[in-house]
Amino acid sequence: MSAKVYTADMQTLASAGSRRRLPSADRRQQILSGSESLFTARGFEAVTMGDIARTIGVSRPTIYSYFTSTTDILAELLTARLHDLEERLAPLLAEIHSGERARPFAAILHELVQDQALLTLLQSGSGPAFTRRRQQVLADLEQRLHAHLPSPGPRTPYLLTCITILLHGAAAHAVNAQLDPAATAQLANTLDLLLNTGVQAFTASPAPTAC
Repeated sequence: MSAKVYTADMQTLASAGSRRRLPSADRRQQILSGSESLFTARGFEAVTMGDIARTIGVSRPTIYSYFTSTTDILAELLTARLHDLEERLAPLLAEIHSGERARPFAAILHELVQDQALLTLLQSGSGPAFTRRRQQVLADLEQRLHAHLPSPGPRTPYLLTCITILLHGAAAHAVNAQLDPAATAQLANTLDLLLNTGVQAFTASPAPTAC
């Protein structure tokens, strides 16, 4: 055996040994990171467990020992991303409730735009399973807005739904169109004016009278 082949074989064995010695938590994170890169590059529905295994250099059984499916991986990715977003939004939502922030929705949009990984991931698929998970993420954001905004009242049951959709849509546009900071700020201020005006108008509306 030539020295070159022997060296290559030893490197392969060392690499395999390194993979086997990787702690469970690190391996799980490696799978999540590799999966997220594939989902955003190829689209969620185009990625298989085998693709993930090949990308990070492990066997399919190794992937399956951590996750049952790509949907399972997606759920954990979105949960982690959403948790990080919630932590950043919490003080902004509190300021909406107290009225301390002049342009609260602009601040929320700014945080959403900063989380490009979450926005890109939310747009990486279109199938039924993916769509349901995306709707869950938006519903979760809506629930958090509900806890800090004035109650919409019986005449406007979909006010918070509209706010959530507009925030997500505007943030996705800013990322997809690669708006510069100045343009993003203009978008944020316009959206904030629109939403603040709408919230004030709807919450100030009198309840409907019985005929």
